Amino acid sequence: MNVYLEYVILDNFVIDALILLAAALTLRIPFKKYRIVLGGAVGAACAVASVFVGGFWTYLVKTACLVLMCITAVGVGKKLFWHILLTVAYTFTLGGAVTGIFHLLNISYVTQDGEFYQMRVPLFVYALALALVAFLCYSIVFYVKQTKRIAPYICKIVVTLDKDYNLTGFYDSGNGLVYDGLPVCFVTKRFDGFSDYFAKQTLAGNARSVEVATVTGVKSVPAVKADVTANGVTRQAYLALPSDKCQSAGYHIVLSNEFVSANG
Repeated sequence: MNVYLEYVILDNFVIDALILLAAALTLRIPFKKYRIVLGGAVGAACAVASVFVGGFWTYLVKTACLVLMCITAVGVGKKLFWHILLTVAYTFTLGGAVTGIFHLLNISYVTQDGEFYQMRVPLFVYALALALVAFLCYSIVFYVKQTKRIAPYICKIVVTLDKDYNLTGFYDSGNGLVYDGLPVCFVTKRFDGFSDYFAKQTLAGNARSVEVATVTGVKSVPAVKADVTANGVTRQAYLALPSDKCQSAGYHIVLSNEFVSANG
């Protein structure tokens, strides 16, 4: 039987990294992506090293590998012990699930001599495919929940620049920012015509610098005047760019609370 070393390394790297990631997400431990990758690399290196030891030393190396993987991934903290236990639990769960799927699909993974790894497709390919499916399912569920949560606050609006633009707005009762007596709305999703209009207004000297209080302090953002129509009410307002990049979840404009009052 031919055992390809690169397959063994990739199998352990991918599966270890996925398990470390799953454990960290479950326990809601803050982590950096590169540390999860390093943790997977540590697991792969230890798996290769464990081949050259036997007996009692095998268990010692594997235990040390487990602890080192988790420390590399999430660091030393109050939840490290639980992260180690959950990593062990996920490892046994995933191993049983993979074996069950192979039996169900009649995939041969054990040789006649009882040695593991007799597959045309490396194990890490199955693991990546499973992770991709899980990620897609999670993304769909998250998007649907988010859409349902904000749906009552979404409305159709018209923004008048050089012409009328039919857009979607988000009623934000917490946005009470006012500049020169006009409400300030934030453009969270660019739309056709806005960039050109904004550039022309800036070159003409019509853009204004509006101070916005954020969690990191007071920042200045550029803004230009426009007419905004929401709930049948048309008001002149400033359209400002957000101080930080944000995900608009499908709407173009975060409306001032003055439009919220108009909406009732």
